[in-house]
Amino acid sequence: MWSEPFIDPIDHVLTLLVDVITGIQRLVVGRWEAALPFIVMNFIFKPYQRGIFCDDESIMYPLKPDTITHGLLGAVTICCTVIIISSGEAYLVYSKRIYSNSDFNQYVAALYKVVGTFLFGGSVSQSLTYLAKFTIGRPRPNFMSVCNPKACTGYMQVINCTGVHEDVTESRLSFYSGHSSFGMYCMLFLALYVQARLVAKWARLLRPTIQFFLVAFAVYVGYTRVSDYKHHWSDVLVGLLQGALVAVLNVCYVSDFFKKRPPRCTRQNTADNEEPERKPSLQIVDLENSNHYNHRHTTECGPV
Repeated sequence: MWSEPFIDPIDHVLTLLVDVITGIQRLVVGRWEAALPFIVMNFIFKPYQRGIFCDDESIMYPLKPDTITHGLLGAVTICCTVIIISSGEAYLVYSKRIYSNSDFNQYVAALYKVVGTFLFGGSVSQSLTYLAKFTIGRPRPNFMSVCNPKACTGYMQVINCTGVHEDVTESRLSFYSGHSSFGMYCMLFLALYVQARLVAKWARLLRPTIQFFLVAFAVYVGYTRVSDYKHHWSDVLVGLLQGALVAVLNVCYVSDFFKKRPPRCTRQNTADNEEPERKPSLQIVDLENSNHYNHRHTTECGPV
């Protein structure tokens, strides 16, 4: 008799938080279209019912608990994001290394822009992940243990599973790994954020150390998905690559982390009767001049 699995209420709440966080980004940045595929796939459609060979050993692995649960992954990524971004923007704003032409509080404007960019990329990553999961419907390595089919012989397109319906549906979402794509996106985004924002000379070793642990955690999450028999190795590899690609594209083409800006004083030297153009983007003062070799550059404002 297949029994109902025990669900940790705390883990369940954190799992729902991870599922919802990419949907609420539309309220932050106004780009709800990016979250739409994720919402539709996750709550409306069912995964593609792919046929199986009953003697396929790649889907006969035992059912094991998650080493990194949805709740734990959500807790780590959310905590890292909150700590790194909030402290990073606070340091840059109050040290006057970053400024905005926004009418709002400088710190609030800085957080709004970075968090909005982060959530937008998360929505894109999760939407692409669920689009692949529900369209391909690849069985997980533990599919037979979860499904517990009756009279399965040869190739079967329609399988009569006796397991819990929700678990059987979830066991058809192997390709590609959502843990891997979400974890890699979050960690690589933060690693690139640290690369762009933490430019002080005293951070030349701190910066790569933080980046190493962030990316290492994302890779470790992928490893556990294979060892827990939740995904095939190819699912994890594609998930890691997708998360990394979305993070890089988001940072390079959506955010302004690495965009060079003119020094702030050149904007202040405009004519008195000529009001400078207001832009919502954030500026990092003399970011391109901050280096580890003490080179001094000359701008319109003089030596820096």
